[in-house]
Amino acid sequence: MSRLLFAVLALALSSCATLGGANYYSVDEEWQAGRQLEAQLRTQLPLTNDATLTRYVDQIGQAMARQTPLGNRQWKFFVVRDDAINAFNVPGGLVYVNTGLIANVGSAGELAGAIAHEVAHGAARHGTSRLSKAQEANILAGVLGGGGGVEGIAAQIAAQGAFASFSRSDEREADRLGVQIMARTGYDPDGLGDLLERLASQERSGGTAFFRTHPLSSDRMQTVRQLARQYDGRGLRMNDSQFASVRRRAAQL
Repeated sequence: MSRLLFAVLALALSSCATLGGANYYSVDEEWQAGRQLEAQLRTQLPLTNDATLTRYVDQIGQAMARQTPLGNRQWKFFVVRDDAINAFNVPGGLVYVNTGLIANVGSAGELAGAIAHEVAHGAARHGTSRLSKAQEANILAGVLGGGGGVEGIAAQIAAQGAFASFSRSDEREADRLGVQIMARTGYDPDGLGDLLERLASQERSGGTAFFRTHPLSSDRMQTVRQLARQYDGRGLRMNDSQFASVRRRAAQL
């Protein structure tokens, strides 16, 4: 894996930190940089060519992205052939879901919860907010980093991955927004609570690496369950007719 790719993924998986809501990069700049990062990742990640899996994830993701303030932007959803139970967002409307996650969740609602969480990170622009904080730190230190234009922004996103730190506040925000996104898309938000509970159980038994990139605080599951209660009785779905076959396909790859 190239150092550039490693840095991009480190930033993307960190979920990033915020700087009091400040973001020094425009949405246009972020989305243009995302196209460059997408091209780099396409050559480095083992993206699956299974059209059924990709279409299923893309349909869920696109429906969710439309429920965000950035729904008019181009979002792209990919399935990565990787047994690790994980999903991540890259700045510029890019979401990657591992086959290991699809194969190990218990319902379409759990998978939708993971996708909604990543869409929420992207819609809240946590990646470029993290970059803005790093840039401010560089200025205070008298350091100028990166070049100008979109190429410079993409390079800075990659380079600052080395300084990425986990943010529990961003995870809480992504959970809160993810619950809203799920309900608006017709999914029961308890699916996200189920996912967090499943992964916490696996983590206790020495399993998944998911929480190394999406840190679990003791109150996350409780908060998600509480937020989901307001949608009880609205006929939201936890499963669909395609999920079982999609999960089998992911497990076979």
